Amino acid sequence: MRKILHLIVACMALAMGFASCEQKQEVPVDGVDLRYRVADSYSLDAISPKAFNIVVKSTKPWTVKSKHPDWCIIDIEEGEAQPDSLVHIGKGENTTIRVQYYDNNQLDDRVDQIEIASAGWIGKTVIVNQKGIAYMDVAEAAIEGGLMIEKAGGELTINVASNQNWSAKVTKIDGDWLSIVEGATGSLDGIVKLNARENTGEKRYATVTLFDRHDVVIAEVTITQDGVQLDPETFEMRVGYDQLSATLNVISNTKWTAEKGEQADWYSIDNPSGHNGDGVLTLTFTMNEGDALRKGSIVLTTVPANAGDPVAKKEIVIKQAYPIKAVRHIMDDNEMGAWKSDWANAPVYTKDVGTLFTAKARLNASMPFGNYTFRWSAITPDPSAAEAIRVRHWFCFDEGCELKADIRPADGKIGYDFNAAGDGNKASVSSFTDVDFTQPIEITYKFDPSGSEYCHVTYLVNGIEAGSFDTSANLLRSVKWGSKINMYIGVDKSGSAILEWYEYTAPMNWEE
Repeated sequence: MRKILHLIVACMALAMGFASCEQKQEVPVDGVDLRYRVADSYSLDAISPKAFNIVVKSTKPWTVKSKHPDWCIIDIEEGEAQPDSLVHIGKGENTTIRVQYYDNNQLDDRVDQIEIASAGWIGKTVIVNQKGIAYMDVAEAAIEGGLMIEKAGGELTINVASNQNWSAKVTKIDGDWLSIVEGATGSLDGIVKLNARENTGEKRYATVTLFDRHDVVIAEVTITQDGVQLDPETFEMRVGYDQLSATLNVISNTKWTAEKGEQADWYSIDNPSGHNGDGVLTLTFTMNEGDALRKGSIVLTTVPANAGDPVAKKEIVIKQAYPIKAVRHIMDDNEMGAWKSDWANAPVYTKDVGTLFTAKARLNASMPFGNYTFRWSAITPDPSAAEAIRVRHWFCFDEGCELKADIRPADGKIGYDFNAAGDGNKASVSSFTDVDFTQPIEITYKFDPSGSEYCHVTYLVNGIEAGSFDTSANLLRSVKWGSKINMYIGVDKSGSAILEWYEYTAPMNWEE
């Protein structure tokens, strides 16, 4: 019976627990009441590891034991019981235990378990991970862009500083032009010597991967061999149905031209020739008024300097969207049921008029990716309020990325800006001033493809462009084609406004 009671108490203690910085508090029960203050786990350095403390008290005698006392020092391993009446109300004398580990002079990491127990049951098991002294440094892995070798080929060296066994392999390579002639395996400090054959074609790339004694990847070094270079920024361009122009950046070290891959009259290349080195290709499109995706291609070709020189060709696929009909959502009670009211005041729908937002009224919903237009009317300031009315939109994505719009009648403008992910990305702000605030206003967020993954974002007021920018891996990196949108709409500060409807246009399926 005592064993069962202890098991029940243990389960309750573990379920209630307490954080590493708080004393555990639990409802007094018959049996042992064991309390402790300690983290779930610790990570320690191999040499001169930092000591840590465990604070314990219990209504029964207690113990704190290491599974590896040969390399763990616990200065107090057992203690006496405290009165039930004190422990149960969070009082009684605490015992502070200092835990110190010896240096780990072995290569491998090691793991210990410290058990805090009282009256025959374990209340807490603390996991301690201590690093080993193994290390492996590859200086060339820190070189931006990796190592470069000339067209003629030759040898390269990678330096390894280590106190353990290691190995190296050529990985991520097209062909067998690069080989390891020395240092495929090694021990302690050493080198990996590489040999590259002559390159008579395009610039080519490989990766040398270095592994520790457990075959864990420690470093990767990129190897680039010079050659003819012709690298477009993307191999698939996506353009909107009404997008009339686009550009394609090309990195090259020689002369090159561009031509259409097939006979088609819906796009043209404005500057097909005359390129020497890095360049920008300019394309022009007609509007796609059909009901199907247009597909075409561009072929880039290098111009050989001499007869017999290698020629590189790259094909870029072009896809143009077609118009997709917008679906209008009247902001009635049924539509508002899909949204959450998350400010002080809830919006109210009036039949045949729209949904009234007063100050501090806002709706929030997770919405699908696509184009959105919102029609606002009766934007009315509160003359008694200290702050002017602001009708606001937030399109929120992961990593703190936000696309925002503010209707500000008192300032005579509609402002657009965004918050980008991470520090150092300053918001780019634009505003639209040619607007009559006494008339209904339509605010549009329009997404066009940018490359094959990101988006070109355009803000419009009553169908007129008010500002635009591109998302990318460096800016607004979570605003990608197809991303879900956490959307907020509402009235801030003061006054009121009516949202009559919004329209949603689904995004293009580029895989058709």
